[in-house]
Amino acid sequence: MPSREELGKRIKSARQEKGLTLKEVEILSGVSMTHTSQIERGMTSPTIGALEKLARALDRTTAHFIEETVLDEVSNITRDDRVMMQNEETGLRLEGLSTGISGGTLHMYQLTATPLLKEPRLRTHAGEESLVVTKGTLEVIVGEKHFKLKSGDSIHYKSSHPHAIFTASRQGAEAIWVGTSPPVL
Repeated sequence: MPSREELGKRIKSARQEKGLTLKEVEILSGVSMTHTSQIERGMTSPTIGALEKLARALDRTTAHFIEETVLDEVSNITRDDRVMMQNEETGLRLEGLSTGISGGTLHMYQLTATPLLKEPRLRTHAGEESLVVTKGTLEVIVGEKHFKLKSGDSIHYKSSHPHAIFTASRQGAEAIWVGTSPPVL
């Protein structure tokens, strides 16, 4: 969570980008211009309710103001700029296809699976996951169900269900993975 001063700077910047005066923000949000001014100057912190009202008035999400790092409204990644994560135990390699956007919840990766001799352990975490196989065959376990997905097949599930993604195919497999929380390898 950013400091009071940083939060104030973000709110002031969003207000100025929209070309709004403190009085106009008061009319749109119901938060007094005196209180908004104090927030912008880092003199006080807004309540959750006041922050939600200000965010709506400024056409932003509440998350935009409280994210650790300020993200852009658009994420554009070149192939050379992709960040890679790998886990030998699961046989999965993920390359980031997005850095995320301000207030966004989606995470998108290019998934490459190398063959495993045995099924990896099941994992659980918050959110949802979806993937579409682009090459080869992936196996996905969700709870008690076992799915064998070929190129062009897709799956979507809640990540709170015990799950695992892997391939037993010697050729390996590739997919596009999208989730509402960072991936757990």
